Amino acid sequence: MEFKGYRRRDGGVGIRNLVAVIASAGCINEIPSLACQGIPGAVPMGHNLSCSHLGEDLQRSVRAIVNLCGNPNLYGVVLVGMGCEQMAAEDLYDRASRFEKPLELFTLQNEGDWDKLVQSAREATGRMARRAAELKREEAKLGELTMGIKCGGSDTTSGLVSNPVAGFAADRLIRANGTVIFTETPEILGAEHVLAKRTTTREAADTLLQVADRTEKRINAMGVDLRGSEPTPANMQGGLTTIEEKSLGAIIKGGTAPIRGVLQFGERPSGRGLFFMDGPARTAELMVGMAAAGCQLMIFSSGGGLPALLPMLPAAPARFPVLPVIKMSGNPAGSEKFRGHLDIYVGTVAEGKETIPQAGERLLEKILRVASEDGQTITEKGTYVEPLLFPIDGPAL
Repeated sequence: MEFKGYRRRDGGVGIRNLVAVIASAGCINEIPSLACQGIPGAVPMGHNLSCSHLGEDLQRSVRAIVNLCGNPNLYGVVLVGMGCEQMAAEDLYDRASRFEKPLELFTLQNEGDWDKLVQSAREATGRMARRAAELKREEAKLGELTMGIKCGGSDTTSGLVSNPVAGFAADRLIRANGTVIFTETPEILGAEHVLAKRTTTREAADTLLQVADRTEKRINAMGVDLRGSEPTPANMQGGLTTIEEKSLGAIIKGGTAPIRGVLQFGERPSGRGLFFMDGPARTAELMVGMAAAGCQLMIFSSGGGLPALLPMLPAAPARFPVLPVIKMSGNPAGSEKFRGHLDIYVGTVAEGKETIPQAGERLLEKILRVASEDGQTITEKGTYVEPLLFPIDGPAL
């Protein structure tokens, strides 16, 4: 099976051909927006980070922004900064240079004037976008895809239908020598021992159990019991009763392949196959980690209920341009209401009209179409772009 994508110098294949303008500090978020206005294929990427984050929070953010620059869907990147920030734009530039793609840097300190900084960043963005537009799609193999999988708005049909369908597609992609990343550490709690048995090394098993334990301890440190907040009210309306029940349904989306390793948030996998990434369940933050890890697209397996009525993704902005999302649901209840907000409907399995493998094959065909065409998913049609959200564990001083 093949798709058509954009070949990159570092060997990656993009399914979109974008130029990103990325800020190195949240206080300069307006520059990316101004630099991209009216330029086709240019996307602004401001974020919620400041100069007051410490330790692992800072390291995680640097890793994610640098690796985000390397996402295959980006033809090139324009980095903009202040010149006095903790997460120095020059350092980000040096680290991101390894991806062998067009990369330019502008800071307020070097430009000496706000309007001049806007002009310089805008001119660079326009140059890159024009060059990107000259590229043509080329044939690529299915195994050249790295796919993220997330579930949200979960209900009883998630673990019975849409997550198993996503897992089927994951298995097929991995058998074709592709890569699949799934995450959401809070939503493996109660089932982490099941996943640990599927890891290929003792180190991976230990790491997976450690990240699950650390997440539960962080929750307990807040003086609350996870089982008092999970499942969420929406999950319970959909018929889920315990976190263990929710987690067992959630982990099915990763399919059945052995887990080769556990990634930190925004870390790129060292090889091909199935990987678990330690990360939050909140969609807006999770998508940053997926894109930084090198995913070219993501499957969002949704339940029914009120979250399915959203034209965007639950707990996320309507549009995350670097990472196309295929939104899927397997819940027949109310499908006539939310079908227009889905990219693919697999509730046919619950209706007895299809098997999971048959629906999985349809999903795989959809993946190849989305990978071969520009701007085809529901969420890509959105216009609102929210600043990137990075998970922060410690205090902001």
